[in-house]
Amino acid sequence: MNIFRKIIDDYENLIRTKITIPLDNGDTIKFAFHPQDLPHLLGLQHLVDNPILFEYSQERLSATDLYNGMCGIGDKQINIDEFEESCYFAELYQNRIKYFSSTLILDIIKARQIVKFDPMMIKVFSTKLEKLEYLFWKKYNIEGNNYGYFGIGFMASGKESDINYPNTFFFRMDDQYVYNQVKVLPLTFMMVDKYNNTTFEIYWDEVEKSMKKNPHYKYLCPEYINEKGLIDVESIYLCKDDEIWKHYQFLRMDELNKIYLPYMKRDFRWSNKEKEFILEKMKSKKRDFFPNEIKMLLNEYKQIHNF
Repeated sequence: MNIFRKIIDDYENLIRTKITIPLDNGDTIKFAFHPQDLPHLLGLQHLVDNPILFEYSQERLSATDLYNGMCGIGDKQINIDEFEESCYFAELYQNRIKYFSSTLILDIIKARQIVKFDPMMIKVFSTKLEKLEYLFWKKYNIEGNNYGYFGIGFMASGKESDINYPNTFFFRMDDQYVYNQVKVLPLTFMMVDKYNNTTFEIYWDEVEKSMKKNPHYKYLCPEYINEKGLIDVESIYLCKDDEIWKHYQFLRMDELNKIYLPYMKRDFRWSNKEKEFILEKMKSKKRDFFPNEIKMLLNEYKQIHNF
């Protein structure tokens, strides 16, 4: 008993948390956790022998009303302990509910393993995850179910406000949901939690790997690229060829575009001189900058140069 009460309490850690992850294919995964996402993430639509959850599965009970009832909010309070009496509960518990935690979900999201999901690529079984757009995954050393999955759907409204949303969470014994799927590289990670605390990380290795079609990367390849596809920075610094150094600098500037443009307004523009200024700041401070810090540094640059 109290399984769902503990989950609801823990899910509070995720509510109103916003996540942004630009990808190497030009897309940006951007979503937030809302209260109404929880019933579907838990798979409650599968417990159809429970009258309330049957109504939910038939879309006659909204996810918001279901969540509020589960929390004891409003007129319609729901006895969540009765969910465990469903004949489908044991299976749902084994592949989903017993693993459900805010910590584990964020761990899968931060694992840097993402595929652009195509249900037609799964050949050994059929799946109902047609609305899935991207799937995060991570392998764990857990007896039985070793692969954790977290899926993102796409909600199209025909407006610029089209957004992603948390679609599914589950564990399986195999990697069939990512096998033969198209892998994408996350370039950065930004999370703003419910208290407005911001986490920002640049995945530099993934950024460099995403530059393989860049003309400056190609110029440096293969002599200044190591076996992992990353820039051999030490060799470039030892090189006395000005042309090599120039291409390396232009490559770094193009990397800044990949890193920061997804967080800027569409009309944002910056010059190569401004990018050089940012790179020098990164080097001197020995750290990465948050997107809002970049804007402040560019204002500093303009003041210095009387723009």
